[in-house]
Amino acid sequence: LEEEQLLDGRYRLQEVPGGRVALPVLEEKLFQLRLPPEMPCELVRIQDPVPSRAARRQTPAQKLRDELRRLLGESWSEELERDVPRAWQRHGDLVLLSEDSFRAAPWEKLGTALWETVTSALGARRLARRGRVLPDGMRSPSVTLLLGQDSWVEHVDNGIRYTFDVTKCMFSPGNITEKLRVASLPCSGEVLVDLYAGIGYFTLPYLVHAAAAFAHACEWNGHAVEALRRNLALNGVQDRCRIHHGDSRQVSSAD
Repeated sequence: LEEEQLLDGRYRLQEVPGGRVALPVLEEKLFQLRLPPEMPCELVRIQDPVPSRAARRQTPAQKLRDELRRLLGESWSEELERDVPRAWQRHGDLVLLSEDSFRAAPWEKLGTALWETVTSALGARRLARRGRVLPDGMRSPSVTLLLGQDSWVEHVDNGIRYTFDVTKCMFSPGNITEKLRVASLPCSGEVLVDLYAGIGYFTLPYLVHAAAAFAHACEWNGHAVEALRRNLALNGVQDRCRIHHGDSRQVSSAD
């Protein structure tokens, strides 16, 4: 069976009633199974097979690929394998896929079953996919919620809690180095102005970790302003920040 690549490496051999042993085989290759008559055997289905050691060491990307391969069965192809993402963003129980994920035509036939399989394989409860950033001057995301109802998520970054609507606001994990630098600055007693506050990427590190006395946060995206209000409260610093909703070239401390 191993030489013919019929064994399913995701599961262990298991004892079954009658002093017999069940060997895990790939269902999509059963038609290739040819055993000599003197080797009696029968097919049995095990409800909860025991994962092999190799399966327990699988990366999330490997697990996702294997679950999708099992879902597709004989329809699996190299084209589909190339279309399976190997990286994604995670915000709490929501996974955000890149815009080029699952674009091949065969995926469309699976409907909700595809998104349920992806979500389960990645240990999430909700699933979304990015589109192109909208050219509206606010870098608004174009995100489609694929599974789930609520698009508000929570992300913890350097001990700071951020919540935002993933379909309305972007989160930039790439600027963590700058956020760490800001958090380490000695700002005790200082009053600062953040001209492009967003959901609080830098406003919050200044207030939470750098101990700034007060911050003026300027932001013109209403969705980001709502997230910023929530984030200030989440981190207990709402009394040390004033939000100025509007174009930072026009707002003033009196607004």
